[in-house]
Amino acid sequence: DELMSSGKMALRDKFMISRLMACCDTVNTCFQNYKFGDAQAASYAYWMNDLCDVYLELIKPVIKDTSEENKDSRWAAQATLWIALEAGLRILHPMMPFVTEELWQRLPGRGTLGESETESIMLAQFPLCNEAYSNPGSEQSMETTMNVIKACRSLRQQYNIANKVSTHFFVKVESGQPEDSIKSQIDDIKTLGRASVVDVNIDEDSIPKSVGIVVVDETTTVLMDIKGLVDYAAEIKKLQKQLTKNANPMGQLEKKIAAPGYEENVSDDIKAKNLENLNGLKKKAADIEEAIANFKALEELEKN
Repeated sequence: DELMSSGKMALRDKFMISRLMACCDTVNTCFQNYKFGDAQAASYAYWMNDLCDVYLELIKPVIKDTSEENKDSRWAAQATLWIALEAGLRILHPMMPFVTEELWQRLPGRGTLGESETESIMLAQFPLCNEAYSNPGSEQSMETTMNVIKACRSLRQQYNIANKVSTHFFVKVESGQPEDSIKSQIDDIKTLGRASVVDVNIDEDSIPKSVGIVVVDETTTVLMDIKGLVDYAAEIKKLQKQLTKNANPMGQLEKKIAAPGYEENVSDDIKAKNLENLNGLKKKAADIEEAIANFKALEELEKN
């Protein structure tokens, strides 16, 4: 209650508590209906996807920043993390009794939480969903932001940008909730997208010509400034090697399909599989050729 009424929570903190409430609700419903496998799946998704993959990564810079200006944000992140871990262990306890007991006993603050604190996780109340703490808006906002982050990561991977190099991103997004969500989580996009700057809906003339582009959906596009970050000649050379390597099995498969008697003597299943493999190799070749053409065009843009 102190955390939720503090006014210090960032959107990422509200998201984490909301996901905890959703997990509590799902697991309790599953137990009531004897769907133990579904309860395990929901618990796993909470720990791996919501807590570890998203929240823990987002709060790393917040926790590391010990400045006075960051005091409230740091406190909120630490409090949210403690609640997410403690309640998460209680959720897992019926399915993993021994390890959850050991971890729960080692949580910071154990033994100082007052009369309501139990000696064992076995005696602690099983978590229940408090609808007042559910926040669908924060979850929707996080979903929008994570889609942008995935696009940022995809662009960095596509152009082989080293992890130590921060990049400049431009986001074109529909006004309203999507734009508000992204603007409210610029710091989170910088953290997980390894961005130096994230500009949202700026003037087209301010966006450089040499950019990589990922279309997230019909309302959102992410662009990355790649000027000076890509060795075009080296990337083209690597792609040409891949194209040559792909050409050999594709040629052999085409030769096999065109051989006399193939249609009469080969079963329909094998023919379908060969055709599927050939189409896959052709698509791969087309994608590589498109990437080579893209790099050549970007190289010319940067020269000019």
